[in-house]
Amino acid sequence: MDFFSNESFECFQAFENSDLISFMSLKLPVYSELVKAFYSNLEIHEGTLISEVYGIKMVIDQSLFYDLTQLPSEGVPFEGALIDD
Repeated sequence: MDFFSNESFECFQAFENSDLISFMSLKLPVYSELVKAFYSNLEIHEGTLISEVYGIKMVIDQSLFYDLTQLPSEGVPFEGALIDD
């Protein structure tokens, strides 16, 4: 995230104002082959993500998505504009 703030990207302020910095700053292992397989098989039906990776079917609805990401599911968590003028 230092890169975004140091380079003065306007989107950084939007991320900050949307309370997304902690989510975007996660430093967890990434398994690129699994991610590639997930997105290669991804289908979206009525807002539900459905994919299969190595024979394991995954169904991610809105409720599970917000539980996994801990992102707000309704409204905007701040008052004002995304980017200050």
